[in-house]
Amino acid sequence: MKALYKKELMQLLNSPVGFSVPIAFALFLGYLFTKDVFVIGSASMKPFFSVAPWLLFILIPALSMRSISEEKKTNTMEVLLTLPISESHIVFAKLVSIFILIIITLGITLSIPLVLGFLAKLYLPELIVGYVGLLLLSLSFLSFSLYISSKVSNQIASFSLSVIILFLITTLSSDFLANILPKEAQDILLFASPILHLDNFAKGIIDLRSVLYFAIFTSVFYFLTVKELQKRT
Repeated sequence: MKALYKKELMQLLNSPVGFSVPIAFALFLGYLFTKDVFVIGSASMKPFFSVAPWLLFILIPALSMRSISEEKKTNTMEVLLTLPISESHIVFAKLVSIFILIIITLGITLSIPLVLGFLAKLYLPELIVGYVGLLLLSLSFLSFSLYISSKVSNQIASFSLSVIILFLITTLSSDFLANILPKEAQDILLFASPILHLDNFAKGIIDLRSVLYFAIFTSVFYFLTVKELQKRT
């Protein structure tokens, strides 16, 4: 089992995408945030937590698009499935390896609050809770992207489908929908929006409903991905 986790992580780190995309994400997010800090004069991390999800639904599909779809295309998945390990362990190894890279990526962005701390006093609990929210959001996006990767055998199709659907899910809390839908429909869609739940964390609030939302979201798509692999046995 340890060899499988190591293989998945090293394969990811040695790929051009695994090396370049996280760095580009951190640099671009840092640029957007610092630009607002100096233009608007705001010394709050809230804009950071507002922008990050809109980049994560691109970063995460980019990291996970090859994870299962490429193995299906090259038939290496068939080899994995013949080993004495369960489909659940295979999916978990892929989930963990990519999540480690996401943690590293978000860790790079910690340079932003470190720099900001020299300009103004930051409320540390709010910062920590905000990052916890980003990790939970990333985990839910990742489980969904892995499911899409398990459904198709082309990494470009996996990336495109994941980005499009995650974009639609993310925009459930947009003002545009609030203007065209009945209030009852708005309430349902807003609760289903990951942005709404991330907002609680960005405010420094650990809402158990939001924790449960991310846990269920991740578990459902993890289970569906496992079931998809089991169909091939």
